[in-house]
Amino acid sequence: MTHSNVFGGLLLETRLECKYRTATHMVDTIECEDGEVKSSRFSEFFKPGNDALGYILFLSSLVLLAEGNNLRSVNIILVIIFVFWLAVNLLAKTSLFAKNELNLSKPSRKRKLKLLSLIIVVLVSISAISTSLVVNYAEDFGGDAKEYDSPNFKDGSFENIEETSMSNPDASTWDTLGQYMQSDDCRFPTEVLPSVEFQLKDLENQEFSVSWFGHSTVLIHTNNFTFITDPVFSKGGAGPLSIGPTPFPYEDEYAIEDLPEIDYVFISHDHYDHLDKDTVRELSDSTFFVPLGVDSHLTEWGIDEDKIMVFDWYDELNISEDLFVALAPSRHFSGRGIGDNSATLWGSWIFEFFGNTVYFSGDTGYTEEFRTISSKYGPFDLAFLDAGQYNIAWQEVHMMPAQVIEAAIDLNASVSIPIHISKYELALHHWYEPMELVSSLGKEQNVTIATPMLGSTFVFGKELPQDTWWRGVTECSEPFLDSYPLLEYGLIYTGTVGVLWVLVPRIKNGTDVSEEE
Repeated sequence: MTHSNVFGGLLLETRLECKYRTATHMVDTIECEDGEVKSSRFSEFFKPGNDALGYILFLSSLVLLAEGNNLRSVNIILVIIFVFWLAVNLLAKTSLFAKNELNLSKPSRKRKLKLLSLIIVVLVSISAISTSLVVNYAEDFGGDAKEYDSPNFKDGSFENIEETSMSNPDASTWDTLGQYMQSDDCRFPTEVLPSVEFQLKDLENQEFSVSWFGHSTVLIHTNNFTFITDPVFSKGGAGPLSIGPTPFPYEDEYAIEDLPEIDYVFISHDHYDHLDKDTVRELSDSTFFVPLGVDSHLTEWGIDEDKIMVFDWYDELNISEDLFVALAPSRHFSGRGIGDNSATLWGSWIFEFFGNTVYFSGDTGYTEEFRTISSKYGPFDLAFLDAGQYNIAWQEVHMMPAQVIEAAIDLNASVSIPIHISKYELALHHWYEPMELVSSLGKEQNVTIATPMLGSTFVFGKELPQDTWWRGVTECSEPFLDSYPLLEYGLIYTGTVGVLWVLVPRIKNGTDVSEEE
């Protein structure tokens, strides 16, 4: 005979021929014909020693605490752990590594470790094979590095003039990692960024216009020539196979076909957010000016060698009667793949035309070389300065806001424009922070900072764009649990109860065994 009972809305079924023993109208135990009293399934669930309840309390509290504190990465890690746990338990139902097992329904810890090791080995092998195939056959990585007869090339790689480290002893690696694990809805804008449709302006003789398309892509246009710096117009991520940080959303889209004919293309270095394969191919009719080694990427992508001019630091060239260019040092590094760190040169560009001198920094940390550059080519009428993707942990390769102002002063720049901003999330700061801090610090120190809107064009010398267009675009939200501290304490309490629910019976049982011995 089959009996059913309801306890708190839960339907319990048993096929045992037993009599119910009830208390306050709620079934708690079952008395069988042999006199044995058994607990119901529901009461068994809440019985001390049932680890499942403890695990549920702890894990649910941990998941809610992580999500409420913007630590979604913790939950992602938990999901990955769960997937591995599930895979091990599914494989445990097979005969793999079961030769010495006495009970297949209860696999030993040793066997589980063997199964986990097998899964890891398979995944690592697949990853290694995939990486090898991509590196060898994907065009995104560009050409192979070479040996160069340059005073800046030593032991297979280029070096900065000043000793440069990618780490900072004043910054904790664990603190930085912790910040990366915490999500922040203001590093990547939650709204479409305001921009304007690109339009050329009529110019008088020897005037030039400036157009900025985000990050380090700057278009300089004159009636005699047009050139562009670090052009990146692809919609994909800034990385191999478009796997990398995705561009911020703009109100307007920009493409090579929207621009005037580009005579010259200037590349600062070969990182993906500055050297884009698809954009390079679209500009194949232009002449490229690149630091040492970057030409290997261009030829790999089909650019004719006679359309590439290669420069070492302080190499100079009169392109025409109107335009003089030079490559100057910057403080950075390079690389597009595995094992090619600093295999190609990086640098900043100087342009002189129509009595104007323009400086383009590329990516750089602060360097004393700014003063040398200024004494050699300055003062500068206009300077485009790396002002974003900074962090105290890598401040030697990307300038902090205060250093941007110091660089503008060292370069003796009349007007400075912050670049390397407003397109990718490559650091921990809010997307608008560089513009806010650099423009504020500039006012404090009487340094002129221009902040053109995305896609806008202005005639240098006639206009000075200083609108604070980034303000009010997005709102940053604090972690949910910051507004509900009692809820956070409740989750901590629940999680603690879950841990104790598992540990206390085990400790007690261990004590009882010791007393019996």
